[in-house]
Order: sequence, then C-alpha cells, then structure tokens
Amino acid sequence: MLKEVLEAVTSKKDLDYVQVRNLLDSILEGELDEIKFGAFLAALKTKGETKEEISAFVDAFYERALKIEYHHPKTIDTCGTGGDGKGTFNISTAVAIVLSCFDLKVAKHGNRSITSNSGSADILENLGVDIQAPPEKILRGLEKFNFAFLFAPLYHPATRKVANVRKGLGIRTVFNILGPLLNPISLNYQVVGAFDFDAQEKIASVLRGKRKRAAAIHSLDGLDEISVSEKTRILELQGENIKEYYIDPQEYGIKYRLDEIKGFSPEENAKILMSILSGEVSAYYWAVVLNSAFALYIAEVAKDVEEGIKLCRNVIEKKEALLKLRDLQQHYKMGA
Repeated sequence: MLKEVLEAVTSKKDLDYVQVRNLLDSILEGELDEIKFGAFLAALKTKGETKEEISAFVDAFYERALKIEYHHPKTIDTCGTGGDGKGTFNISTAVAIVLSCFDLKVAKHGNRSITSNSGSADILENLGVDIQAPPEKILRGLEKFNFAFLFAPLYHPATRKVANVRKGLGIRTVFNILGPLLNPISLNYQVVGAFDFDAQEKIASVLRGKRKRAAAIHSLDGLDEISVSEKTRILELQGENIKEYYIDPQEYGIKYRLDEIKGFSPEENAKILMSILSGEVSAYYWAVVLNSAFALYIAEVAKDVEEGIKLCRNVIEKKEALLKLRDLQQHYKMGA
C-alpha cells in the first residue's frame, strides 16, 4: 500500500482522506518501513499537503491519543506550531497563565524545545511545575485554577512509532502542524500560531467548523505569534466562516524590534516570565499582553483587542497573574 501511495505522491497527485487514513492505520497497527514512509512524508511536503490529507493524519493520531474527558464551554488552548526559527521568548506559555485569571479553562498543549532554546515544557519545568502530572491532578487544576499543562508525548504514544523517521528526515513535515490540532481535551476556543502563511491556511481549513471560535495567526516578520514589531495576519474562524484581517501593534501604541523579545535558556526565560507577571513593562510584557488580549477576544471574554489589553494589564498590575502562577506551582509541585 505504501509503495502505491508513494508513487502517486511523487507524481504530484493529491490523495483522498480514505487513502491516507488506510495507510496510517496500517502503519500504526503493523510494521513500519521507515525508508518508504520517510520518502512519503518528504514527497507529501514537496507536493503540498491538502486539507483531506492533513485531516487523515489528525484523525489517525487523535483516535489513538490518551484523552482526558473534560467538557466545559470555556476551554481554550494557545499552542502554536513552533518552528518559526525566530527564537523568541515563550509567549504562548505566559499568555496561557494570564488567560487562566479569567473565566476560561486553559488546556495548554505543549512539548519540550525542538526548534528553540526553550519549549513550553522546559520553562514550566524550570518554574517547578510537574509537566507530567496525572489526569486526576490535571482535572483538579482545571477546575480550581483554570489551568493545566498537557505534555504532548504522554498523550500521543502513537507518535513514538514515527519519531525516528521524523528525526532522520530533519525537515518540516505534516507532523509540524499536527501538535496544535491534537489537544487531548475537547476545546471550544483556540489560537494557533503558524510557522508560515501556508501552514496558517492549512490549519484554518482543518479547524473550520470544529471550534466555536478560533484563529490561525502568522506575522509579516515571520512569527507564530502576534508580533510587536510588524502586522500579523489573522484567519479568524467562527463555525464554517473564515475572516481574514491584520492586527497592527502600532494601533495600540506598541512598537518594538524583534530582537527585543528574544528567548534564551529555560532558566533565563523563567526569570523573564516572572518579570512580566510582576508588571515590569518591556517588549516581553507587551508581547504577552497583546497576545493575551487577542485570545480574550477570540474566547468572547473581551469585545475587541483594545478591551482585552485593558483586562490583561489589570490582572498583571493587580498581581493576580503572579499569584496564579504561585498557585499553579503549588498545585503542580513536582513530587507532590
């Protein structure tokens, strides 16, 4: 089966959902020919993955995921694809903590660093958060503190089967856009940062109709976040509708250079996060405020980004976000 599919893809032919799903099911349940599967992933990337092909990957791996049964009307995730190559600070992780100060249940899906100095798992671990907390602690954390970190490798054992192929290829493949689409908790709201415009469009097409409200974002200066230095393209989804527009940070009086939100080691990033939540105004602070404000708008907590900025600044200035982090450190204490 893999040989026939490989021949089709190398001839630049699109595959239908059933073809890809059958292929993945046979691979994940049986033997994996790593050379042919690696060639398939590379050829698929060269051809360009379609919505149907990506959806088959999402469904095949999601079906095999270890899920947490938790249903709430205000669940949200801020997990992006990563891989934008810009080496910025862990903005989406800080945003997730700020969002948990509101009437939202933040299910932060994430991993260790793959393309940057510090992934979401790395910075949280450095802050003393147990990134491998058991499901019962996750559920208590969501209910009491509005926050849980879901360490991707724990919930997606099927990905281990293809890990060597991905590592051996060393290039971006369809797997690089799967992470944000595989949260083990059911979501109603989502903001997904994408590493390029093509990935942004593909993510939006796959999410269409699957969330109450969501957005795929990518900035003109290449970030998988809303930029503090350039306009950011937004693909906002409400049901089946996709609306495209741009957010200009200068409209909110925000203007910084990209190198001013640079990320470092997990230890240094943890210190930066503490400074932000302590209210120290900087490029980092405004990156977190702007991205948090947009997420509040998507989650229908704020009527627009401007109101979202006021709300986020307020919870930071009142030290509510800092206190929330203290609560999370205590609840998710390693070894507790």
